[in-house]
Amino acid sequence: VSSELIRVAILWLELWWEGLEDASRLYFGEGNVSGMLDVLLPLHEQLERGPTTRREHDFFKSFGRDLAEAHAYVKEYIRLTTSSGGVIPSTGGFIGASQAEPSGLSAVRQNAEAEAKLNQAWDLYYTVFRRINKQLPGLTSLELSQCSPALLQARNLELGVPGSYRVDGSYVKIERFIPRVQVITSKQRPRKITIRGSDGKDYVFLLKGHEDLRQDERVMQLFGLVNALLARDRRTNNHDLNIQRYAIAPLSHNAGVVGWVPHCDTLHSLI
Repeated sequence: VSSELIRVAILWLELWWEGLEDASRLYFGEGNVSGMLDVLLPLHEQLERGPTTRREHDFFKSFGRDLAEAHAYVKEYIRLTTSSGGVIPSTGGFIGASQAEPSGLSAVRQNAEAEAKLNQAWDLYYTVFRRINKQLPGLTSLELSQCSPALLQARNLELGVPGSYRVDGSYVKIERFIPRVQVITSKQRPRKITIRGSDGKDYVFLLKGHEDLRQDERVMQLFGLVNALLARDRRTNNHDLNIQRYAIAPLSHNAGVVGWVPHCDTLHSLI
């Protein structure tokens, strides 16, 4: 379930948009080719394993050829750089001809050829990035049938609804996931998902990608401790002091679900 929720939280379209943006900053801004490759190569490996959902098939059909060609240029760059005993730079970019020793002119020529391959790759990456950038604003809703058929087909799970676990060990089980998912039109495009519980009630959550929620979870645990202390003290208990909490369940280092708090305004809407 966690892996499928992550699949819904971060589509291939968004993975590549974020990856290309980070890789561009590392390469053009810092001259960190090694860091750029650390970002891009895992994305290419995932692409080579092939798509499994309708959304992934659509992405592969639209961008697969350009990205495969760019990957070929990147691999050729790695071959040219390492075959002569060179090191892929982590800072400062490429060595120019003026910086090289006369005895190393052949290495400089090979370095220039490798740089040309990488520039050809970035011509393709930039084209893909611009096309993805045009598509993202239209991402306003998702159907589980297209982005995670496994979640759509999941029924009567033993897994509990996040935040429903009680001290006595009882909890509300997940009966199914509602097929339609709303995409919130903010920078990170979180999803508003609904889970039908075994008690017949619908539980709404914010499915967030591109963020590490583990620290947020610790804050909620701290608030729980504060509430327990407030309840134990007669002076504070009489005033009904309590910090409102909501469920947070990290799924990985960059995704998780947050309990939806109804009847609230965002800071953006208030400003």
